Amino acid sequence: MLLQSLVKLYEAWADKGEIEKLGWNPVKISYGISLDEDGNVDEIIHLKTNAPKGNKEIPSLISLPMPVKRSVGVASNFLYDNVTYVFGYDNSNKPDRAKQCFDCFRNVGNKVLENTDDEFSSVIKKFLQKDYSEFENLSDLLTNLNCTENTIDDILNKGANLLLMPLGKFPTDSKAICESWNSYYEHSNAPKGICLVTGKDDHIAKLHPVIKGIRGAQAAGASLVSFNATAFDSYGKENGYNAPVSEYAAFAYTSALNKLVSDNDHRIFAGDTTVVCWTEDGESAYQDVFAGIFNSDDEVKQKDLHDTIVSIVNGNEVKWEGIPLNPSNNFYILGISPNSARLSVRFFIQNTFGKVMENLLKNQQRMEMVKPGFEKFDYIPLWRILGETVNKKSRDKKCKPHLAGDVLNSIINDYNYPSTLYYGILGRISAEQNINWVKASVLKAYLLKNYDSKYKEEITVDYNENSNNKAYLLGVLFSNLEEIQNTANPGIKSTIRDRYFTAASSTPSRVFPILIDLAQNHIKKISNVGAKVNCQKMLTETMSKLGDKFPNRLKLDEKGMFQLGYYQRTQERFTGKEDKE
Repeated sequence: MLLQSLVKLYEAWADKGEIEKLGWNPVKISYGISLDEDGNVDEIIHLKTNAPKGNKEIPSLISLPMPVKRSVGVASNFLYDNVTYVFGYDNSNKPDRAKQCFDCFRNVGNKVLENTDDEFSSVIKKFLQKDYSEFENLSDLLTNLNCTENTIDDILNKGANLLLMPLGKFPTDSKAICESWNSYYEHSNAPKGICLVTGKDDHIAKLHPVIKGIRGAQAAGASLVSFNATAFDSYGKENGYNAPVSEYAAFAYTSALNKLVSDNDHRIFAGDTTVVCWTEDGESAYQDVFAGIFNSDDEVKQKDLHDTIVSIVNGNEVKWEGIPLNPSNNFYILGISPNSARLSVRFFIQNTFGKVMENLLKNQQRMEMVKPGFEKFDYIPLWRILGETVNKKSRDKKCKPHLAGDVLNSIINDYNYPSTLYYGILGRISAEQNINWVKASVLKAYLLKNYDSKYKEEITVDYNENSNNKAYLLGVLFSNLEEIQNTANPGIKSTIRDRYFTAASSTPSRVFPILIDLAQNHIKKISNVGAKVNCQKMLTETMSKLGDKFPNRLKLDEKGMFQLGYYQRTQERFTGKEDKE
């Protein structure tokens, strides 16, 4: 199903002219090797461009013949490659291998252009006829061509891709060269069989193209489908013949996935998981909405996205930037993680776009929580949720590898939230002796979803003054005791929260008797009669609901209720003060 949906996406994009045709691929090229009419190198053309962010230069992406898949053997690309293949330059003390690479590059070029006689082809073939020895002093040649030291180092030692440019022009400007490559690529000697993706009798791919851009995977790319050891072979078959996928389907699904992964606007990084999404018709408006929900840090856009989700869920006709959104469209979400030279599918979700939006809205509603005035957003993006599980002072700010994917999967599918998220939040609250808006929102959502029948009537967005839940009331009591201390000691820097917060939420019977005795002493110190009466009343009302006996220990879910009680009661007081001001 995954590969089939990617092939359909490729075909939808191909019909619109939004993706490379069979046999072609965007390739990173750093320099052009300009050739004169005799095939001699007469200029090094700088093809790098400025990166979208920063001052760094990056290779240009140019549509060129499909790159070969290399492991340890010698295999050359057509028209472009690194300096070892193009010039036979030895930069690793392996002269014999460098010559093999040079010969391979020359043989591939001559074979593709064998029956092509236009001007550009003739120039390239003249270059390919040159002897290996002519480029022994390549460094001097580059210097004579006025290359800078950085350019020379980039070409000779850093593996920059070089493109042959006859008469200083792109070789793909030649229709004859393009047609020769298409004919060469489509002529396959691979065995034929029934493709498991398309169902057609076609040439079967022995090796599938790699996927590039997955965070944490090899820079050269990693395989989604591969059989790289004899232990995976069966019935005498090897490599891709074990699970027959046609060369066309292998090209199509990898091209579509590489385009999705390279799309910075719609790709989501969640921990070690790279997440992409699409619809069968390839319309980007659906991606805009989905990715924006998780990535947007713009207050206005976030509200627009929320309004759009609500309208879709309510069955209204919705347009995003002029594009109508059909709730019944099939929507696909793929999460991929690195696994050495291969890739692991963390999750693959297929549902209607409307159902996905409904699940996202449910998550937002569960997360809804009273918030302090300085928080400008109403809805919490995924990166903030994950960030609350990490020590802010640590050098590594990344959450646990699998947590991000698990959380995202639970939100999209409306599954129970992973317990690791809840434990991670509780752990940070204990370490920091404090709870903020995001942490409280996560605790609320977790308890509502994972303990629905137990806490449905107890948990609200704001402070629930009618709650009789003991753990919640203990959190309220702790907040009240802290307020009493602050009233008795205005401007105090360290409160009972800094010393007793974690212990109070774990073993109330040991801590609260001490805190109540302290509170009585604090009340005695208050000189303002009205404030003293209010503090005594606040303490008495909460104690009357709790009774005289405190629980010896709180369970994990009860700890969450304690934290919520503390947070919501504290926000209630702050909100009251702000209103008065």
